[in-house]
Amino acid sequence: MLSVITPVYNGADFVKRCYANLVEQTFTNWEWVVVDDGSTDDTAETVRKISDSRVRLFSYQPNRGRGYARNLALAQSRGDWIAVWDIDDLNFPERLEKVADARSRGYDYCCSYAVVVNNDLDIKGTRGFHRASGCIPREFVHPTLAVKKDIARKIGYKITRGKGGPAEDARMIWSLSLKYKGLWFDDALTIYQEDRDLHLQKAVDTNKAHLQTLKEIQSEMLIRPDAKYYCTILKYSLKIVLLNALRVSPRIYPRLVGFRDYGETQRGWRLSAEKIKFIEKQKTISS
Repeated sequence: MLSVITPVYNGADFVKRCYANLVEQTFTNWEWVVVDDGSTDDTAETVRKISDSRVRLFSYQPNRGRGYARNLALAQSRGDWIAVWDIDDLNFPERLEKVADARSRGYDYCCSYAVVVNNDLDIKGTRGFHRASGCIPREFVHPTLAVKKDIARKIGYKITRGKGGPAEDARMIWSLSLKYKGLWFDDALTIYQEDRDLHLQKAVDTNKAHLQTLKEIQSEMLIRPDAKYYCTILKYSLKIVLLNALRVSPRIYPRLVGFRDYGETQRGWRLSAEKIKFIEKQKTISS
């Protein structure tokens, strides 16, 4: 069995869509572990109305952030692998089947490309894999991650400062890339809704959390304290200064996000017509 884990805060409007997307998976031996992270809307009630024994809800008050919620989901999962499945994202029907294949082939984790869409599910581009830069190892988009549960529990998610606990996933991404055997799948398996929670303060908090996590994994000797490390520390520090400077005119920030580096995809790769059609179908369902 695969454990699909979904932390959610005030995501009642996405619960039915998320579940409908999950039951479309070609691999059906899964459980859905939903952690209601102190929501003030009808998230928990909406999940309870789903008549499916594979759905398990854990709810508490008050909100404690994504790191806490993800760790609780890991603790409560029954499968030997977990798949990250955020409430506002979608996944192509074969995603869990590809995860099961990676498991059978002896990998520790797998990840993939992610099609980036706006709130209307219009395609903005595709996020691939970021090559290693400075002391940062090769990176993937966290919502595409599936991993052995015992490894995920060992690494854990970081409890970070800032609204919602941003960048809780940096330790997981960097540690997996540095220490474990992963299947980096050269196709899109996830549809990432990027614009739902996009604001300047989150960007500042995210970069501060990245900086702190980087220092922590260096102290654990996962990376060496060489020139690349200190250059990377400087880069994050300067980025935080620049982001804080944008507070003078915060409306500029959303425009700058359009220039974000989406990483690399395999040369010649194109999103298939079948997958484009699937996204168009989701638009119809959502409307």
